[in-house]
Amino acid sequence: MNMNMNIKKNKKILMLAVAACVVMPTFAVGEPAGGNQVAELWRQMRRQDVNTPEYTQARRQLVKLISSLPANRKVPVATSLMKRGADDAVTITILQLFGTNGLPAGDIKAIIENPNRTWPQRVLLRTYYRLCRPENETLLSAKARRELVKMLAGRLNSLAGAKTVDYGEQRLLSHMLQAVLSRYAGMENQVPEMASLQKAMRMYAAGKKDVLGASIAGWMKMKPNPKIDNVEGAFDALGHWEPLVRGKASAFLGMRILKEPKIADKVLALLKDTKSGGDPRDEVRAAAAGVFSFALSYKPQKIVPEMVKLIVWDRGVIVQAAAKETLIVHSDEAQIAIDLLLEALETRRPKPGPKRAQSILTTLSYIIHENVPASQKKRLLQQGVNNLNFAPQGALRVLEALGQYAKPALPAITQYRDKQADRLTRQYINRHVIPAIDPEPERR
Repeated sequence: MNMNMNIKKNKKILMLAVAACVVMPTFAVGEPAGGNQVAELWRQMRRQDVNTPEYTQARRQLVKLISSLPANRKVPVATSLMKRGADDAVTITILQLFGTNGLPAGDIKAIIENPNRTWPQRVLLRTYYRLCRPENETLLSAKARRELVKMLAGRLNSLAGAKTVDYGEQRLLSHMLQAVLSRYAGMENQVPEMASLQKAMRMYAAGKKDVLGASIAGWMKMKPNPKIDNVEGAFDALGHWEPLVRGKASAFLGMRILKEPKIADKVLALLKDTKSGGDPRDEVRAAAAGVFSFALSYKPQKIVPEMVKLIVWDRGVIVQAAAKETLIVHSDEAQIAIDLLLEALETRRPKPGPKRAQSILTTLSYIIHENVPASQKKRLLQQGVNNLNFAPQGALRVLEALGQYAKPALPAITQYRDKQADRLTRQYINRHVIPAIDPEPERR
């Protein structure tokens, strides 16, 4: 009996060992450090539950492998893990693995100064600068943060004399500047690098009438933590560098609209085409769109078309996201927009990018109702399947909202779950999407 028990015990241990080898291949420390190895371990770590030995082992191996990378390989490997459309929390987690001393400054500087940088390099810069924000205080050393401020000042100085700056370059610089301002605004006397950046900002804004120049001109007049207690101050705060301040301003104005309808007209004026007098700054337009999330009873027949226009055509990603939130809040009235949003996914050229597609799909998932015509359901199903890899969160929400009508999509959903999804998305699929489509457990 004891012999049988030992055999069973040994057999179980052997099976666990084999499973561990399949789930978690190991790489010898002495092997040349390669991006493929790092990417594979990162993928495996993301697919495991946090409280499992597999997750701990993958993370330990990943940190060890990254620490063994030669200095000139760290930025290329970090860049290879950056994905367009990825959540900031995910990309920040990646950079945490490289330690608090940060990435080699020379390699980061080279990317900052290269206007032909790739999308992964762009995502890397935006994420790396987010480590300057106060909530990420422990993720990057003070020395590395101040070096980032210095490099940003240098980039602005180099562009101050340029006649035009590409919109994409302006948006990237805007993200970087807002992160730095969040940490160092008002600290010019204590942080010499910040004083240099302020000077560079003034030089850029003085010679530019573009979006970034307008944003900088507004930021230079603002306080780090303004008190929002009047309409004029709230309108000024719509363009603040801090998202929380912009949100407070939106809420203040939204809750005053019913008593003061003229506020709505002024907010809508900010959302006009820039040639018609609208505000060119993305942050202002996004905060203005967000005002109507707090004004539920104000003329939905007027607000819904404006939000649809923003989500489909506005070039600002944050504007699209704000319009999405307002449409979701007005979901009953927004049902008239289903065809327009579907057409944007089906026929618009160029095709919407992943962020815009995500916003459109997420909006659709909230405004689908029980009596959606079969023709619309068919189109919604098709877009859900087509966008599983391109804009997965929005696509999965649409398929979940379709319920049992989306049964033909189950093979595509399970394939995406088993081959692509990280642990959180996998849990969402198992706990919400599949049960909504096929409520009978034995069929899953």
